[in-house]
Amino acid sequence: MNTLIIIAAKYLFVVPILIAGIYFLKEKSYRNKKTIMFVAISLVATFAVGILANHLFDNPRPFVVGNFTPLIPHAADNGFPSDHTLLLAAISSILYPFSRKLGFISWALTLIVGFARIAAGVHHGVDIAGSIIIAIAVTAIVYMVLRRKASGEEA
Repeated sequence: MNTLIIIAAKYLFVVPILIAGIYFLKEKSYRNKKTIMFVAISLVATFAVGILANHLFDNPRPFVVGNFTPLIPHAADNGFPSDHTLLLAAISSILYPFSRKLGFISWALTLIVGFARIAAGVHHGVDIAGSIIIAIAVTAIVYMVLRRKASGEEA
């Protein structure tokens, strides 16, 4: 069981990145300026908010608080938010409006990675939940702003 947790916590994050990358490269209709802006702004803004949240909320990692060795080596720094989960939740939030099926798969993998990082002892549930909330909120705001801007340009 520990081997599965380690694989999911350390390596599974690559799969949603590949899914999204292949999807957007394959679908020529999505390689337009608006989509590229949405993806780029969403990713940058999500990580900017994540960095801000990291400075505002200090949450020592479980292995630091519980004084145990985690399943995967990790620095004993602030665990909030989970960078792995933040990246995957941002990708899932970006992908979902374009392909609900792939978005759902990506969300499932995001949750598996998040739970694996909890099981590995490197994150608390709040680190994972915070990452998901940040990614959804930021991506939704970017989507609405760009959509509103696009409809304003068409009028």
